[in-house]
Amino acid sequence: MKLKQGHVVELDAPSAPEYVSIVRRAVEGIARRMEFDEVQIEDLKLAVGEACTNAVRHGCPGDDLQHIAVRCTVQDGGLSVEIRNDIRDCHIPRVPDQPDITREGGFGLYLIRKLMDEVDIVWEPETAVVKMFKRLSPSAM
Repeated sequence: MKLKQGHVVELDAPSAPEYVSIVRRAVEGIARRMEFDEVQIEDLKLAVGEACTNAVRHGCPGDDLQHIAVRCTVQDGGLSVEIRNDIRDCHIPRVPDQPDITREGGFGLYLIRKLMDEVDIVWEPETAVVKMFKRLSPSAM
């Protein structure tokens, strides 16, 4: 069954590394039902995995009460994915436009921006939100 425009799937997962793969697999299932091609599905999985990993690592690490909220919305021509995490009482990290290639790590947002068609990062008073959009290939529409 192909998903229709306006359908929304929401997940709420503990902010722990072992839940990132569960979120990735859920997004993969949605993308398959929308008939994304294999390359696009892998791009979505990698971008969502990086966004969730960043939320776990940089949100409020070590706080077992934290969670990641994921909202996938089927839109005309593509899939919108929002990843929210609580940053109350945490510092807001600096988000560089380009990664520092002289150090290990720090490539997550760079990869997300390269893999997705649209990316926006919003800092709300107590929440960080990564908004991403991936267009369906014309052959799938």
